[in-house]
Amino acid sequence: RTWQMVGRTDQVAEPGQYVTGEVAGEPIVVVRGSDKVLRAFFNVCRHHAAAVMTEPAGSAQNLRCPYHGWTYSLEGALKGTPEFSDVCNFDRAANGLVPIRVECWENFVFVNLDAKAPALADFLGSLVGRVRPLGFSSLRFYERRVFDLKCNWKVFLDNYLDGGYHVPHIHKGLGSVLDYAQYTIENFGRVCLQSSPIKSGGGDAQTAQVRAGETAYYYWLYPNFMLNRYEGIMDVNVVLPLAVDR
Repeated sequence: RTWQMVGRTDQVAEPGQYVTGEVAGEPIVVVRGSDKVLRAFFNVCRHHAAAVMTEPAGSAQNLRCPYHGWTYSLEGALKGTPEFSDVCNFDRAANGLVPIRVECWENFVFVNLDAKAPALADFLGSLVGRVRPLGFSSLRFYERRVFDLKCNWKVFLDNYLDGGYHVPHIHKGLGSVLDYAQYTIENFGRVCLQSSPIKSGGGDAQTAQVRAGETAYYYWLYPNFMLNRYEGIMDVNVVLPLAVDR
């Protein structure tokens, strides 16, 4: 029942561009329609429940299930059903892809499986105004990395939210450029902000090249989304529970 980040607007800017993912065990696909409207659907064919789009991201003229060839428009309407012309009482209009709520914020694409959940802006609350001056929208996607961690997802979050307590011991390079004595923690709504001034000189030179600026910001949005922002650079973490220990 929470808004989950599934991609970037950079990835779905043009008609036919799509991204796929999984939210709480449910496969989803987000696609830019021919009318340039962004939509999200359960990535499940209405025939035998196969995944319609099988790549993490891409571009297509239509959404075609590889199992039996059922074809849907970019707007989710069922268009093609091979060898179905003699099937009685079949309502093609009632068998389009099932829609999911989708909204965007700061070039991030979010979906929500709960039709009654509050709007994304309401869910984000004051985070919207807090990050606006930081220029998130001016940044462009660079690369994606995937890590398989052998721990419960909440253990990873506990590590992230420990107020920098582990940084001087585990992250020597980062610890050398942060003014740890001035590290602060602030909680508001569904958000925790950890921040620290960045030292103007000294510290590890390699770390300082990519951890620059006046302040380091570490935003956590309940339950599993993280934004780490330095001058001109941002890295994003999405923590996905795969099992109790993964």
